[in-house]
Amino acid sequence: MSTPPHEFAARFAAIVLSADDAIISRDLSGVITSWNPAAERIFGYTVAEAVGADILLIIPDDRRFEEDYVLSRVRDGDGVNHYETVRRRKDGGLVDVSVTVSPIRDSAGAVVGASKIARDISMRKRMERDALRSLPSSSRPMMPS
Repeated sequence: MSTPPHEFAARFAAIVLSADDAIISRDLSGVITSWNPAAERIFGYTVAEAVGADILLIIPDDRRFEEDYVLSRVRDGDGVNHYETVRRRKDGGLVDVSVTVSPIRDSAGAVVGASKIARDISMRKRMERDALRSLPSSSRPMMPS
């Protein structure tokens, strides 16, 4: 038994709206086209503030090169899985996230945008930093400078 299209769409929308991870879509020019409640919670912008804005809204200046790389992958029809990075909240604070980006295709298969799923990993990163600080300095791993 197949699910009628309207029920499928409603179920899919409920999944996106109830997800704990930010789910954001953008077009190929960088304009945000959708923004779920988790994105509001993580980044601090309401859907009204985010949709229609440039994705650079949440990308710190020193991380903009990442967006160029991701966009080139998406335009080629590829995605980027689980890369850890930093994004900017509305209040200017930074949040550690793990991001997965996938191309969005139209009915003809052409790439028309990107979907991004961002998971807040701030607590895990804080625990990792705290654990490293608690090690004797002679036991700490060498960190690149």
